[in-house]
Amino acid sequence: MKKFNLKNKSIQKGILIFIIGLLSGVLLITSFQHFQSSPSEKDAVKEEKIAEKDTAKDKEKTEEKDKETKQEENTSQYPSWDKSAVYNGGDKVIYEKKIYKAKWWTQGETPGNSDVWEDTKESITPVKDEKKKDTVTNKKHVETGDKKIVGYFPSWKPAKVDDLRYDELTDIIYAFAIPTSEGDLRPLDNADIAKQIITKAHKQNVRVLLAVGGWSYNDVPLEATFVSATENDQKIKKFGDAIINMCDRYGFDGIDMDWEHPRVDGNTGKQYEALMLYLADKLHDEKKLLTSAVLSGATADGNVYYDAAAHSDAVLKAVDRIHVMAYDGGDGERHSPYDFSVNSIEYWTDTRNVDPNKVILGVPFYARPSWAGYGDIIKENKDAPKKDHVTYNGMDVYYNGLETMKKKAQYAKKNCGGIMIWELSQDSSDDNMSLLKVIADELSK
Repeated sequence: MKKFNLKNKSIQKGILIFIIGLLSGVLLITSFQHFQSSPSEKDAVKEEKIAEKDTAKDKEKTEEKDKETKQEENTSQYPSWDKSAVYNGGDKVIYEKKIYKAKWWTQGETPGNSDVWEDTKESITPVKDEKKKDTVTNKKHVETGDKKIVGYFPSWKPAKVDDLRYDELTDIIYAFAIPTSEGDLRPLDNADIAKQIITKAHKQNVRVLLAVGGWSYNDVPLEATFVSATENDQKIKKFGDAIINMCDRYGFDGIDMDWEHPRVDGNTGKQYEALMLYLADKLHDEKKLLTSAVLSGATADGNVYYDAAAHSDAVLKAVDRIHVMAYDGGDGERHSPYDFSVNSIEYWTDTRNVDPNKVILGVPFYARPSWAGYGDIIKENKDAPKKDHVTYNGMDVYYNGLETMKKKAQYAKKNCGGIMIWELSQDSSDDNMSLLKVIADELSK
């Protein structure tokens, strides 16, 4: 059979014309289909673009509105409501451009949707937007010799961090790191605030400790959690290491143990002792402090608290300081009177023979039974700083006014290692009314 000869010029020319025609047809069909797209497809594309533009505009408007609301709240006389913050009776907040006042203790309950919040009907008053002076660089630090002024700062009040008066403190305790039953710690709340406090405090040679525990977490007492976290040697080591790791991670200067409370009966006193001795060895190797918040030890009547003995002699020797909680003696006038403070210090220094320099007298910056802060009380009653008892929000409340606090500071200067405060955010920002300033003035004399 004769082979097909592609070298024939006429054949080559025919093939070339065929290929060109075929390609032209394909291009023509493609172009025709493109220009004949259905109206629905065109409309869909158009609508999609319009929707994207509208979404962007709505987002921009929402962000602008949120920005305006935030600016309004940040430059007004009260802070904006914070879901994680704890509020006491009388505290005022701004939420959705309204001012609400707490009737009693609350956390996480939204203003306008809960009976605990009362709409005050007040108008939001803008305040002059001025940057606060940096106390680290603008104030000379108070000199108290070997006396300590120790103040707790609650992690759930981040809005109050700029009110800290570093120049009148020797130690700040960041409260709290929360334990778990398994012998771990929950992530530290508002860790950035803790870092900010540490940085500013260290510029003034103020120590910052981390408090572990507290009375409760989410309204559940932590005593059982501590007991479970220390039920055997393995868990004690695990728990102790978790505490030290958090202390080192953030750069705290030590640990304040706030186990409320180990008991004489049962095994919890021994578990507490084992944990504290383990922590003391590890922290002291790092040149860091170990302190403990302890029961008052005695009542205003001089009666000894039975479970104060759960703080064994070995623990008292191992710690650098004890912070004596000489408050919450009762809901009325027994809350924290002067005699209560004296009896408490004498229990630890005389009955338990603890070095007075290691014993720090605790004082409250709040009232009972309302739990309202001193600073809030004096805003409502101009005579309150001169008293220890007033009517606040229709309730008789008991607290420490300027004279009682001065008297306690004078006693502490002569008889123990200084003053501890629960808690700093409840003070007045007015120097003439500030309880912290009274304490600092007396201990620096």
